[in-house]
Amino acid sequence: MKIILASKSPRRKKIFSKLGYNFNVHPSDVDEENKNKLLPYDYVRDISEKKAFSVWKKNKHNAVVSGDTIIDLKEKIIGKPKSIEEAFKIIKELSNQTHCVMSALSLVVSGKVNTIVDHSFVTFKNLSDDDIKKYILSFDILDKAGAYNIEECEQFLIKKIDGCYHNIVGFPLRKFKDSKIEKILKEL
Repeated sequence: MKIILASKSPRRKKIFSKLGYNFNVHPSDVDEENKNKLLPYDYVRDISEKKAFSVWKKNKHNAVVSGDTIIDLKEKIIGKPKSIEEAFKIIKELSNQTHCVMSALSLVVSGKVNTIVDHSFVTFKNLSDDDIKKYILSFDILDKAGAYNIEECEQFLIKKIDGCYHNIVGFPLRKFKDSKIEKILKEL
């Protein structure tokens, strides 16, 4: 049985590799619209599981791992911006605020799913419009939840982090360690 990572995230791929897993990458093409108006925790879990099942259905003899990361600002889900203008608005909204970053990780084997969800809190500095524009123009932010990559922006945007750093990157490493998901993967 092979392991498939159903994710486009280079950060998730990098962490999974560092953990020593051999895997193939087959990103899913799941619609991430919140049609059922789920709350953030339920939403990130739902999308992660949908991604895993969508790839598993085409690879039923393999183990499929997927993930999803969102920003929760006062129960408002903030995903990836669709434009530079939207990215500016998102970062402006996060400025001088504390938000929750939730990452889910799902594993589907033999049609059974296991999912973990972790959360970390990030407080942004009080940012000027010029600070935001400079950041947006300096980094590729359109494929990142909340329009930022913690690995690139910590010194520019972040005032404080509380929780698992890797969870903010997109892989709930703290919860993954000693989880049922890790135990199943080690047995493969």
